Amino acid sequence: MIKLAFALSQALVFPTQQDIYLEVVGNPSTSKTQIFYAPHESEFVSNAYVAKKIKKLGGAFIIMRQQGTRNVTLHIKDETNQNHNVYVDPNRLFTIAGISSSIVKLNPSLRKDTVIFEKAVKRADKLGKFVLKQLTSPKKPVAWVALHNNTEGFAGDHHHGRGDVSINNYQNKLGNGQNFLIDVNIADFHDEDNLFYVTQPVDFHVMRKYHWNVVLQNPIVTTDPNEDDGSLSVYAQMNQVRYINIEAERKDNNLGQDSTNAQKEMVDFIYYLTNKTVL
Repeated sequence: MIKLAFALSQALVFPTQQDIYLEVVGNPSTSKTQIFYAPHESEFVSNAYVAKKIKKLGGAFIIMRQQGTRNVTLHIKDETNQNHNVYVDPNRLFTIAGISSSIVKLNPSLRKDTVIFEKAVKRADKLGKFVLKQLTSPKKPVAWVALHNNTEGFAGDHHHGRGDVSINNYQNKLGNGQNFLIDVNIADFHDEDNLFYVTQPVDFHVMRKYHWNVVLQNPIVTTDPNEDDGSLSVYAQMNQVRYINIEAERKDNNLGQDSTNAQKEMVDFIYYLTNKTVL
């Protein structure tokens, strides 16, 4: 059943599996500056604000929809025509390597040498291409701006943190020699969970100048198979597309809080950055 959260939006149904669809606010084909994309349906802290901005200022906002959960469920039939649910992260749909790794991680009992696995990879690949088609605008240059929400702190921070996303944790990873990132800026004025993740050095330097938490992805992700996680940031860098991720904290089982105002400010900054006009 299709449910649209925003007035004047439309649903683009994934033809191969029609319980998956994209809610689209605005018109991606006419966007001249940025297209916002929210891959995880359960992460929606600033979605309403972005939709409002799109209606006022133009552009487009695309949201992955299915059943309200973080991951997408693929309905795959085996050799006997029995249906099986296979889970995949909708931010790991953009390379075959990333798709395969995500399916392995989220479906530990599913063997890679099965028909179900093979079909699931093909289905996910089609879904990724379906998303990319909507993200592609003939009005270039266009930035892809992803919206994500994370949990308080990070696992192992000695403060009961959860998850993996935190500017402090990114700094730890950089210090430990992980290859997927090349620079990190920690700002004194912002919560560790509210940060930008970018692929272009010019965006990193501007954000550092304006005292944001920001991470710069290493171009090595385009050539090192070990760094290919199938994410939109990796695909964007592989294809020379400007990519910006806006990460902000959300409340999770009474831990942390929704950083709604912070993510709104970050969205406004992206409009400034991509339009070169204070809006």
